[in-house]
Amino acid sequence: MFYDERIENAKGKISCTALLISLVISFVLGGIHLANIIRNAPGNRYFWLVSLDVAVFFGVLTVLAIGFSIAHFHAEDERTLLEQHIFFNKAVSILIKCIAVFFAFVLPIAFDINVSYVNFADQSFGTILYILLFIVGLYVVYSFKRNDIYFNYSFMESPHYYKHVFKNIAKYSFFALVLFCISMVSFAGLIAIETPESAHVIKIFLEITAFYVGTLIEVSLLYLLCSFLEKSSYGKENSISVSTLISLGITILLYVIWAVCVIVIDAQPISQADAIWFVSIVSSFDIYIRLALTVFLIYFGYEYQRIRKNKLLFAGCVTVLLSEAISVFLGNILGGMIFVFWKEIMQNNSYVINQIFSSTQTAVDDMATVANIVGFVLMIFALAKDGVIHQAHRYAIGAFVI
Repeated sequence: MFYDERIENAKGKISCTALLISLVISFVLGGIHLANIIRNAPGNRYFWLVSLDVAVFFGVLTVLAIGFSIAHFHAEDERTLLEQHIFFNKAVSILIKCIAVFFAFVLPIAFDINVSYVNFADQSFGTILYILLFIVGLYVVYSFKRNDIYFNYSFMESPHYYKHVFKNIAKYSFFALVLFCISMVSFAGLIAIETPESAHVIKIFLEITAFYVGTLIEVSLLYLLCSFLEKSSYGKENSISVSTLISLGITILLYVIWAVCVIVIDAQPISQADAIWFVSIVSSFDIYIRLALTVFLIYFGYEYQRIRKNKLLFAGCVTVLLSEAISVFLGNILGGMIFVFWKEIMQNNSYVINQIFSSTQTAVDDMATVANIVGFVLMIFALAKDGVIHQAHRYAIGAFVI
């Protein structure tokens, strides 16, 4: 593993690139969301739905401007670059906390705004965090693995490794409680201004509570998965860690939980509106399932290539990873463009617009599904060719992929 100074330098470069990616994503999505709200959602109140995009854009821009000014106003030597990288590492941590606080403050307002479920403006708030979490998170995990850096490097060799891991989870839980309290204060102020009906108040309170509880569970499981992968692969240069295979089992478990929740909700004798609301609460599981899958592929692909070069396996992993990342980003961009540019063309025919939006999202999802199948088939053939997969198991794996 790297010395601390080398780790800071490597992490600083990764942080800088992650900030640049975040800047581009927030600018593109913020512009689409803003144009969509101006055209399709009358009323100043709807601009709260794009406030998170604006906060991320200007927050990232400020950090980058300060970081680059460190090198600009000083002699560009190794010490200056180290100071710049240390700044980026600390600034990213602070920026994430500030954005989380702002998100907590605006969340009750976003839940309170009554917009049609299929209206893209309703989906804009929080989409920026979803895409940043997926695409930027994918880049950071890959870069850390490639540079042999560990998220828990400060206590990797500790005999009480998992004790430190659960301490970090406890810290995340406390921070989530603070954010929940901020949301409750914001919600109380909203109630004082609007005085809505009690049923509406209870509904929003349950939404906020379910969001924080679900997100905390999912983030904790994802961090626990990453920590397990790191501990299992630490110091093993010539073997594939068993954790990469176990992580696939965890991914399947998360999927089963999510699928059961959706099936149970769908079977309940409740209205379609209530079913949509409940599904929207548990749908975030899908985000973390896809993240867990990408983490598994990154660790497995990297460790396998380190032992035995296999271009077919590499192509399969890259195909799945790119299809996941592109579908997340492209689906939101296409959806936004449809609502921005097609409303007037279709003479405000909301049914036609919603059908086009739904068809586009379905097409993007179908293309991603096909790409994933191709990627998994490539990986199966690659592993079978190397003799890693026993012949008796190939049909079972093929069935699982289908």
